Amino acid sequence: MDRSTRTILGAIDLLRPGNCLIIGFAALVGYTIGGGSDPLKASLLFLGAAMLGAWGNIINDFFDLEVDKVNKPWRPLARGIITPRQGLTLGLLLASLGIASSISVSLVCGALAVASFLLLFIYSWRAKSSGLPGNILVSLLSALNIIYGGVASPKPQLSILPSIYAFTIILGRELAKSLEDIKGDAEAGIKTIAVQHGPRTAIQASGAVLLALVAISPLPALFLGYSTRYLALALLGVDLPILYSLRLLWRNPVANAWRATRILKIPLFMGLLAFLLG
Repeated sequence: MDRSTRTILGAIDLLRPGNCLIIGFAALVGYTIGGGSDPLKASLLFLGAAMLGAWGNIINDFFDLEVDKVNKPWRPLARGIITPRQGLTLGLLLASLGIASSISVSLVCGALAVASFLLLFIYSWRAKSSGLPGNILVSLLSALNIIYGGVASPKPQLSILPSIYAFTIILGRELAKSLEDIKGDAEAGIKTIAVQHGPRTAIQASGAVLLALVAISPLPALFLGYSTRYLALALLGVDLPILYSLRLLWRNPVANAWRATRILKIPLFMGLLAFLLG
């Protein structure tokens, strides 16, 4: 494989395309649940959210370069496939595209895009190393994706419930993710809950958040008029993967952290789908 091909593939990997698709989908969920139906507006919202998600992934790897050399040496910056300057340039270009796309939808969406751009920088630069406050910030940013889509719709208030769901699942996953990165985080002085209080406390905190989500997942169907289709998707696509991932973490928090946090991407997507179809 020649150098140009490796660079292109490394740049694609740096974006984390799967994450970008979920972020764009979250914006579409907020827009559609709120009654939005304009295909052009939906496309622009998807593009804006996905490009800002790519910026968040890139700037995270930019500031995590030394930590990733320990935790994730296969990442493009850690391997040297992409230089930090190339990565930063790519991130800024994609963020500019995302902000421009958002402004073309509305000034409110543009303002939220600019706020997300700045908060993602602050998170990667400083807040991530603070531990729990950083976990809360990145969870709020994830919930903001749905609000961002919702404010472009006729009924933005309908995006509030799925945004609360997104906040909760991301917070639980972030707490579990501290187990995955515990070695490099400890060496870098990052104050995650796993580093400060140990793996068992981290799994207990993550479990408390995620089990609370499992407990309340049927409530929209029972009290808010959501359909049995929502309930089926919530039970099979959200609750079961969460319970399975927690079982993995409880058996061996550190060794199973990578697998468990990947499984926890399933309920994020399936939960949004449940709100969209239910």
